[in-house]
Amino acid sequence: MKAPIFEADKVDGKIKWQPQTIKALNRWVSTFKDGTHFEIKISQWHKVRTDDQREYYFAVVIRLIAKRLKCSEEDAHEEMKLEFNPVQSKLHPGRIIGGSTKKMNTIEFFSDENSYVERICRYWAENGLYIPPPEKKE
Repeated sequence: MKAPIFEADKVDGKIKWQPQTIKALNRWVSTFKDGTHFEIKISQWHKVRTDDQREYYFAVVIRLIAKRLKCSEEDAHEEMKLEFNPVQSKLHPGRIIGGSTKKMNTIEFFSDENSYVERICRYWAENGLYIPPPEKKE
């Protein structure tokens, strides 16, 4: 079972919890047997990839790769997911498939030098395909 995510904010140097978050966290922990050892992981939240990032990826990156590979844009996207975001298939354990990019955050998808889109663009640059960077919006 996948653990739920509980969100909070840091305000004036302190954690600010929403009342419903504390209740939900207590409900979740109450499902454990007494004596259960558990961990709480904390990470900084990043919003899910933006529409501008998605638009650039499909309209520029994938379109140019599809032309180079002489395949459909859908096939190019599937190939890039398989190469640059491989995951284990839940339906066929041991089989590797291309992972979804829909839930990637802005950093994982695009805004970091090791992001999904950056790795794709770097790979193709090394293989002779120039993919122009996105236009800056003022």
